[in-house]
Amino acid sequence: MVLLNETKSLEEALKQVKKHAEEVEPGEWIVGIGWDESKWPENRYITADDLDPIAPDNPVILSRVCGHLVSINTAAMEAAGITRETQDTEGGHVDKDEFGENTGILRDCRHLVQSVIPQANLETIVDSLELASNYALSLGCTGIHDAGLDNEEIKAYQEAEKQGKLKVRSHLMIRGDAVESAIKQGINENSDDELVQIGPVKQLMDGSLGARTAALFDPYEDEPSTSGLVLLKPEVLTENIVKAHMAGLQTATHAIGDLAVEYVLNSIQEALRRQPRKNHRHRIEHCELTSAQQIERIKRLEIIPDMQPNFIGEWSGPGSMYNQRLGNKRERMSNQYRAMLDEGIKLAFGSDGMPFNPIYGVWSAVNHPIRENRITLEEAIMCYTLNSAYAGFQEDKTGSIEKGKLADITVFDGDLSEAPIEEIRDHKCYMTLVNGEILYKAES
Repeated sequence: MVLLNETKSLEEALKQVKKHAEEVEPGEWIVGIGWDESKWPENRYITADDLDPIAPDNPVILSRVCGHLVSINTAAMEAAGITRETQDTEGGHVDKDEFGENTGILRDCRHLVQSVIPQANLETIVDSLELASNYALSLGCTGIHDAGLDNEEIKAYQEAEKQGKLKVRSHLMIRGDAVESAIKQGINENSDDELVQIGPVKQLMDGSLGARTAALFDPYEDEPSTSGLVLLKPEVLTENIVKAHMAGLQTATHAIGDLAVEYVLNSIQEALRRQPRKNHRHRIEHCELTSAQQIERIKRLEIIPDMQPNFIGEWSGPGSMYNQRLGNKRERMSNQYRAMLDEGIKLAFGSDGMPFNPIYGVWSAVNHPIRENRITLEEAIMCYTLNSAYAGFQEDKTGSIEKGKLADITVFDGDLSEAPIEEIRDHKCYMTLVNGEILYKAES
């Protein structure tokens, strides 16, 4: 695995890939993650033309930080059977040059190549979950919500818990065969003693702003030829949400652009029309670009926006990636935390791994580049704790320090309320407890 999160330029990223290619056997897959062209002076995606000269004998796949765009080389295209004739599929987009040749950029269609990449075995996944748990604990995370797992992936979490390698409370969104299993088995109460909790049905309605695949009503400011991608037909989305809703399940649908949000609102509204249900807690994951009317509908339908303030810490503000993609007017419509809380909406926060650090997200929400979207420190912490517990039907068990609740507690190295708001992100996690047990403590 080549980690490209910290690269400062396209040239630096390619040097890392080239170095890795020189260390592996010919024919071995090179997998990289985390690159972000918006942080590079070149400000462009990686292409097959970049990768072919540095790794001619190895198939390469490099995932953009958002996961909605991958860059592959010619060897990877050949391995996956991707040819000049390969067209867009299932909502995704295969980029072509002016001559109709593949550029090596796949937007929201990595499935075209994923099946030919050697998969990690159960032992490796379990060991990786232990490493991820330790990292999460070091940042003060007592629990996570993993966004969309099938039955085999859920088994890996269960095995990691069985072996004592899973150390954080893990609320697992389900997809594929896991959804059918949940519908057939009905709703089972999650045990307080189990770290692994089965959560909502996960779906994808659009992509990301970084990949220009978030579905917008109007074209992208910096690429007027596209308004993004709708990854599910609206009628299929409605069918899926209604099916889950009628089975008593919660749903969590990825929707970033305002068009995608509109489709999700329509689908949840239809599900509630067919079977009114209080306390359904259907979620919209990300819910970044919203109009005032959509915020009112979110409140009326009692939907939970699950948002990631670290996104605006990374990509919002003058000259930023969001500003380039959306322009000044629409950027002001993005991540409207203040308006949602003022409306009385149960707003939950997470990090989505970009970066995986809740204190950075707290800092981002308090210092939102759009002043009218800022919230207070207390509100940001509430969104990360009790409101996130509420989003997972866990508010009676965790999310706040109260008698009778599970002792999932994070201690930071100073009083955040006394710190200048600009310096909140500089504070470090000092201690993390899960179920009352100290699982992480910073070195003195």
